[in-house]
Amino acid sequence: MADQNFTLEYFLSQPGFRAWVLEKDTRATEEWEAWTRRHPEHAAAVQAAKDWLLVTDGEEAQPGAHMEEATWQKVMATIDATPARQSRSAIVRWLPWAAAAIVIGIAVMVLAPRKEQSVLAAMHTVTTAFGEVKTIALPDGSEIRLNVNSTVKYAASWDHDSTREVWLGGEAFFEVKHEAGNRKFIVHTDDVDIQVVGTAFNVNTRRVQTQVVLRNGKVNLKLNQKDTALIAMKPGDMVTWSAQRRELSNQQVDPGNYDAWQQQRLIFHDATLAEVLLALEENTGVKVRLEDSAMLQETFTGTIPTGQPEVFFKTLTRSFDITITESGKKSYVIRRKGGQ
Repeated sequence: MADQNFTLEYFLSQPGFRAWVLEKDTRATEEWEAWTRRHPEHAAAVQAAKDWLLVTDGEEAQPGAHMEEATWQKVMATIDATPARQSRSAIVRWLPWAAAAIVIGIAVMVLAPRKEQSVLAAMHTVTTAFGEVKTIALPDGSEIRLNVNSTVKYAASWDHDSTREVWLGGEAFFEVKHEAGNRKFIVHTDDVDIQVVGTAFNVNTRRVQTQVVLRNGKVNLKLNQKDTALIAMKPGDMVTWSAQRRELSNQQVDPGNYDAWQQQRLIFHDATLAEVLLALEENTGVKVRLEDSAMLQETFTGTIPTGQPEVFFKTLTRSFDITITESGKKSYVIRRKGGQ
């Protein structure tokens, strides 16, 4: 689900959301529970929408923009106008309306904002821009090296007996501290939950997929939106899973080629230029267009200093019969010599 304004109306308009709350549909439950784990900052809004469905018994009518306040005022006016001697049964007839108003008027208008603010206040969010790499010390002493153009979220403090959890978008290298009792450490992405005890590994969530490369230790992967057993990884394993494309791969690699960005390097072995140029853009923001699209399948072996992409361009010009022209800020065009 794309990032947007997650209003009550939005959640109620999602068929899968209704299937989760009202029908206990297995697939919908897996998808929405995974979504809420990845987006704890929206927990209050999700709960308020669930309450609305349960109280109104799943009515299809959607609340209008001003329905919450109007309904609340109507309920309050009715209560104030009710004689003290009036029988309870007369008031009970208003219960569904009043309950809905309480859910919307309090849970959404009061509880949701306060809860969401509380959740946000209790969560640390760290982001990086192009050219910026950050080292983050987690509450348990574990460490994250966050690559450029990436984001992590985690609780400001962790209870000693609770699961340690981090939400990642982009790329990061994790060094997880092992704790007595093998307390779990879980990294959540859109595609997988990475279950760790103590280890070092690289995670890349770009390109509509999650790629996990294990340097040392052991991790288990739980693939989101896919009924499968846990995947146990060993050092040197690279597992890539795209929930959107439903593509899974597992191969042995040199982990150093995938976490070299920590030393401001990108390392390639027989990679297509299409892959190289995409990695260059993801890590530096530099965009390169090839006039001859056939060149995208040419292969490249070498190292690109992320702080000096011009070194890569010089290597290309020596390896291929091409010219490279700057077409704008961080934008280049590659042409074969003799081309127009």
